Amino acid sequence: GGDFFEYIDLPDGSFGFALGDVSGKGPPAALLTAMLQGMFWTQSFAAIEPAAMMSRVNQALLARGIENRFATIFFAILSPDGRLTYCNAGQNPPLLFSASGVRKLETGGMIVGLFPHATYEQEEVRLHAGDLLAVYSDGVSEALNPTGDEYGDSRIQDVISPNWLEPSDSVLQLLLRSVHAFAQDAPQNDDVTALIVRYTPVRGEEGGG
Repeated sequence: GGDFFEYIDLPDGSFGFALGDVSGKGPPAALLTAMLQGMFWTQSFAAIEPAAMMSRVNQALLARGIENRFATIFFAILSPDGRLTYCNAGQNPPLLFSASGVRKLETGGMIVGLFPHATYEQEEVRLHAGDLLAVYSDGVSEALNPTGDEYGDSRIQDVISPNWLEPSDSVLQLLLRSVHAFAQDAPQNDDVTALIVRYTPVRGEEGGG
């Protein structure tokens, strides 16, 4: 498929994770996905900042010199003290659920693999114990029901908001079951991929330096 996710234990004790959607289907998309996963896996040996990683991925895809080599990617690094640094390269903005409400993580840049001079920004967000991040591909938000209606971002928020303090796997299953019930076995045009990340600090880590 064209969707992928990856998570990596980084050398400094941080946790890196990515979710992306590559162009195309079939073997070419699978090869591109494998290449991207390999690039993110190198983070486990020599981690770089999310924005710099997006620039590196962008140049790597451009160097392939073929059509249909672009992707949307969200990549973040969560430090043990709760600092979440992320870059969103054209991916559906993930939803961050906390005691203060819900916000979208939109900072980043354009999709990777199209423009050689594309630039990327990153943002640092402070998480607190229990905060939950829902990352998902457009196969979730654009899932279609038999009448052609889209599931939409608002339904994702409506499903998770009352349940974000539940165990992470329960939140994920609630979301996937909701999408499936909405679609009612209607044919879909895209993969359905979601990733739930919750910040659970080691005692003494939250708010540390």
